[in-house]
Amino acid sequence: MSLNNKSPDHHIAYGAATEGFAAASTSLGVIGRYWWNVQMQLLVATGTMRFFRAYWWLFLVAGFLLLAFVMPLGVAFVVSAFCAGAMNPKAEDNFIVPLRHEDNAPMGEPAATEPDEAVFTSQPDSLEDVHLAAGMHHVGYLTAIKRDLDDKEIAAAALGAFDGTVQAFGLKLSDLDMHTNGAAFIVAQLTALERMDEVDPEWIAEVTEEAMTSETLEAIRAEAGRFAFTMEGAMQNGPDQPTS
Repeated sequence: MSLNNKSPDHHIAYGAATEGFAAASTSLGVIGRYWWNVQMQLLVATGTMRFFRAYWWLFLVAGFLLLAFVMPLGVAFVVSAFCAGAMNPKAEDNFIVPLRHEDNAPMGEPAATEPDEAVFTSQPDSLEDVHLAAGMHHVGYLTAIKRDLDDKEIAAAALGAFDGTVQAFGLKLSDLDMHTNGAAFIVAQLTALERMDEVDPEWIAEVTEEAMTSETLEAIRAEAGRFAFTMEGAMQNGPDQPTS
């Protein structure tokens, strides 16, 4: 098939790939969303989209399965999901997203906050910095409460620590970005704490879903979130200065 016979979306993605080094990050986002849309169209074509529309967490299961058994496709799926998350995919649209922002707003620019909103202004270089800080606060919280927790409680505390750290940095992430990053953080923490000997997608999905939605774990999520928010704020602002 020649380039002239490709779809309009293909032309946009191909053009973005040739825009040059200066637009590399934007181009990657466009290409990632193009690949995401192709996958969503495949789900529609095979009649399986209705399951994903009813249970969004199936995307997490699919990502874990691909990472566990078909690593290259798993990486491509996760990258495309991050790129699509910036466009706030919706179930009613079959999670298909536009390739570019219509208003040409800079990608990833945080929304303005209200004057009385209690967030700190230090911005991380990347989400990796947030994950590192949240990991430290999560372990600090587990040490501070001085009692043994089961896997689901540890996962809920991890989710709370991640959320509190994101708030402390003043980041504005879409719901999909929060879910995706939160799930990845839970897996990373369970692995680091040696609570997971091998990759078990079914078990991971169960623990993650419980950590995110269980009312019985709401208190530990909130407590871990407050702990991480407070600790990150203290680290960013330093000790209180004595008044003269």
